[in-house]
Amino acid sequence: MLLFLRLSTFCGWGYGCLLAALLMPPLAPQAPPPTTNYLIPLKNKNLSYLWRANRLIFYGTTAADMAAAAGTVDYAFPEPLGFIGANYQRFYLHYTSVRPDPARPYVYQVAGKTRVKTNVCAFTGTLTVVKARLYKAPNSSYPQFREGELTCRVELAEDRRQPGSGTISGTLTTYFYLDAKGQPQYNTLEPSDGFNNNQCVATWTSYATHQRKPCHWGDFKIPEDGDLDFSISDVMITAKYVPNGWQTYTAAQVGDEPNAKTRQARVEEKRAWWK
Repeated sequence: MLLFLRLSTFCGWGYGCLLAALLMPPLAPQAPPPTTNYLIPLKNKNLSYLWRANRLIFYGTTAADMAAAAGTVDYAFPEPLGFIGANYQRFYLHYTSVRPDPARPYVYQVAGKTRVKTNVCAFTGTLTVVKARLYKAPNSSYPQFREGELTCRVELAEDRRQPGSGTISGTLTTYFYLDAKGQPQYNTLEPSDGFNNNQCVATWTSYATHQRKPCHWGDFKIPEDGDLDFSISDVMITAKYVPNGWQTYTAAQVGDEPNAKTRQARVEEKRAWWK
């Protein structure tokens, strides 16, 4: 339960947690687990809820757990954390719609908005599942479940009529487990330090100048983020990058007993900026 509580973006980082994050040695890289091809069984399934849903269900969390954590844990579906450019400028992305393409298996039509600083752009595009792998070994803590991962091609086009717009192309990795009915679910079986999902490594290309920038985002962690994040658990922004759009995110994490600045930052971080 303690590990689960840490997954809330604003559950409160005390200075002891910060010190632990600084002192903890980096995790050694692990070899990918053996897998089998699982693409065909997913052909006629609607997987849109892996990328857009109202709530995130953590397996094994009881009603009593939720009641005990009331006001502390946010069970809303996570908003991705991301960056764009070599200076790790904060990048926001929100899907307003994800639906399967009725004529093309594995293809999902998506719409939503992106944001950089105060510039908000509408986008449309597709997520295409190009690979699905099921791990051969069951989950060690929940052996009744099999886990796996999807590899998806991401193609998004921002509205050309809006300033600072362009296209986004990349690869998204989504982790799932098969429930008792064989239905893929967003993988929340072991929400420990470093927990992440929906990890996207992409490139943004300007319509106007054809300039290209790295554009990465993910749930709970950001993939291939260099020295932007110094923690192995929650995303903790390195001080030199905080001015690049991460001010309220960082302020929202400070202290177990929030002051007025922290409370204001948390309100801003939860604001539905896409509306």
